[in-house]
Amino acid sequence: MKIVSAQLRNFRNHTDTELEFKAATNVLLGENGQGKTNVLEALSYLCLTKSFYATNDSTVIQQGKEFFDVRGTFLLDHGTESQIRVVYDASLNRRRYFVGKQEVETFSSVIGKYPIVILSPENSSITFGMPADRRKFVDMVISQSSKVYVDDMLEYRRTLRQRNKILIDAARKKMLTAADETSLAPWTESLVVRGSKIILKRAHFLQEFAPYVSNAYASIVDDNEVPAIDYEPQIACSPKDTVAEIEERYRRTLEEKRNDEIRTGSTLVGPHRDEIAFSLNGLHLRTFSSQGQHKTFLIGLKIAEFFYLKERCNETPVFLLDDVFSELDERRSTRLVGFIENLAQTFITTTSENVFHNALLWGGEKQKIFIRYGAAVSEKEMTTA
Repeated sequence: MKIVSAQLRNFRNHTDTELEFKAATNVLLGENGQGKTNVLEALSYLCLTKSFYATNDSTVIQQGKEFFDVRGTFLLDHGTESQIRVVYDASLNRRRYFVGKQEVETFSSVIGKYPIVILSPENSSITFGMPADRRKFVDMVISQSSKVYVDDMLEYRRTLRQRNKILIDAARKKMLTAADETSLAPWTESLVVRGSKIILKRAHFLQEFAPYVSNAYASIVDDNEVPAIDYEPQIACSPKDTVAEIEERYRRTLEEKRNDEIRTGSTLVGPHRDEIAFSLNGLHLRTFSSQGQHKTFLIGLKIAEFFYLKERCNETPVFLLDDVFSELDERRSTRLVGFIENLAQTFITTTSENVFHNALLWGGEKQKIFIRYGAAVSEKEMTTA
């Protein structure tokens, strides 16, 4: 897949910006706060229906405006061209997504059609942060390759919210009444059914994904480091298990935790509490690895994500790299540039092209796009005060 062009209206500090992209590498150059990352954010709206950066659409609208409008022209691998548009109306608090002139009814139906891999400073929480950050990464990769998984996740989250409401009420009363029991039962069963599918899918995915991580890591690191990724679910699970076997363990564990759930007013068992553990040479990444190793491991995860999605989605993902190279030394920066520039269409933000250490040769399908004050400008305008 290639993104041919994009238009941003009232989006962050872009009032009306039109951009034409090259098929290989597009480097957005400019000082901090000028709108480089905003372009990548707009592309994530087009590919994922949402921002990879903001949690609320209303914060994305340019101050004083009532809407934002992002449009893009995509060229898919098999030659079909798609016109994508995302519009948000602040007065209605409503985001709408269009393919051509047809509005998409459910955002989840879009996930995976326009695969994208994003590496930004916010992603550091995947290796440094809490289990929820690693679950979010895994869930997003699987979701872009499995519509069934998206549906299971959405239903599981809905079930979890409803079940917790009943448990919160029980905690307040310090007891579970007969009426509560009746209300809780169907939500518990739904939790078990959907949760067991999620657990097994994650187990299968991580077993499949591990070799991608190893290969990706080796492509950017010439040190003798061996990465590993392991699933640590609350409900014991092997990729060889059946859903029925996991369901049985799930029900049994929920029963064991019943009094604790009533006391705390929350669901204590399920995939929403699982851990995904990363390690290097058998040592836990969070505990024993340097900041540089964390960064390299994260890049390896993202390259692995690219190859996994390319194979599973039958569509070449687009790479978005936000301020990545400034934190890499010359050796790793050069290796990374050399590796990714021929993989797919890539969008890179940076304040200076010097971070590439002359590893990126300009011309052909590689270009610089200068961003200043929320607009694309010429190189001459860029250097003018």
